[in-house]
Amino acid sequence: MDISFNESFPLKTRIKTEKLDDSTEKVQLTNNTKMPDSKPVVKKFHINLQKPPKSYKNMVFQSLSVGIIILVSIFALHIYSLKCFDDFNIEELRNVFSNKLFGQTEAVNNIMQALELEERSKLLLFSGGTGVGKSFASSILLDAAGPCSNVYHYTMPSFTNTFSTDFMYGLTMCKKSLIIVDDLTVDDMHIKAQIKEVTEKCENYGKDIIVILIYNCYESTKDFIKNCDESFHKSLLKNFADIKAVKKLVEFKPLTITHLKECIKQELGGRILNDKELEDILKNFNVSVDGCKGVHSKMKYLNIV
Repeated sequence: MDISFNESFPLKTRIKTEKLDDSTEKVQLTNNTKMPDSKPVVKKFHINLQKPPKSYKNMVFQSLSVGIIILVSIFALHIYSLKCFDDFNIEELRNVFSNKLFGQTEAVNNIMQALELEERSKLLLFSGGTGVGKSFASSILLDAAGPCSNVYHYTMPSFTNTFSTDFMYGLTMCKKSLIIVDDLTVDDMHIKAQIKEVTEKCENYGKDIIVILIYNCYESTKDFIKNCDESFHKSLLKNFADIKAVKKLVEFKPLTITHLKECIKQELGGRILNDKELEDILKNFNVSVDGCKGVHSKMKYLNIV
């Protein structure tokens, strides 16, 4: 309905027809017509707040229960898939070292002597230059142990950033564990804290532990300065003096051209080369710098293997 008026002038009659619900309504305004009192229309809304079916405490309890079930399931999965390395077969291991690791008879003897000791905690310190067999010796040990839950292999610097004994299930569930840390240098003496932590945990649980730390004591300069001297070995032993474990220093000597030839022949398998062919291959290597490191990749690059 549209009603227009002006209070300054008398109202004149106005008739307007509106169509409401298909019917016609006539509204007539005269001079004495009073405006009806208009009342606002108030719409009322009712919000029905339903009470939650479960209380807050019940929801928290349910969430905690689900979390506990998940953790228990993960732990049970680790227990189910647990595979423990028990010990090395000393004679088999000695034969593998003799046939595959060249020029390191003294180092092999020291390794075997340390493994045969009855002490529950052993700390073996490998030291030597590049390509002399330190990492290769550790790979032989890893192969002999197999992919087990209590065998751990780390490299620097990730070892100091990721190492934790909290989730080392094999360390706590198995009788003996093997830990190898590779790519250490003279500047990595600070790993003593991690080694002390793991040896003390094994002692508290009554477990055996073999820790092997592999140090490359060549400085990365153009001349590859060798600092595998007596002072370096003394500093190693002094740094780990308060670790409760029997300690064995295993020094890997520099290799010679004779040892390099043996490494090359091993890569050839049963293939026979004459002296001229062998000399041509040797020109691609520097045994005083690289030892036997990279023999396989270089021979593959040269299409020899």
